[in-house]
Amino acid sequence: MASQSLGPGQAVLYIINDSGPTLMSSNQDITDNGEQIASLPRQTYVKLDIAGGHHEFRFKPFPQGKRVATLDAQAGQIYYLLVGYSPGRSWGFPFGGDPMTIRLIDEEQAAALMKGMKPL
Repeated sequence: MASQSLGPGQAVLYIINDSGPTLMSSNQDITDNGEQIASLPRQTYVKLDIAGGHHEFRFKPFPQGKRVATLDAQAGQIYYLLVGYSPGRSWGFPFGGDPMTIRLIDEEQAAALMKGMKPL
């Protein structure tokens, strides 16, 4: 999944929304250092160019707390951010775990997930 025509100091970020089915469809709105960078329907992904350096990715509705993925991006590299909501876990929270997922994953995990998804 190589990137083409990156600007100087740029890296690539794929954001993958692996949310499960819910009664009402809603997008996952993702911020980077407080600025919204994506709004993804479930089972979709988007490819973005990002600047090298420090990034804090969060769900827009949760600007504080533990729901954060941090990245020190290196120019020319490719990164994969998995986000999602698991409705089954929300019924058992906190014992079933946090129903919200936001974390970096490797290329192999990302490729397997993205096979069945639509790009934006």
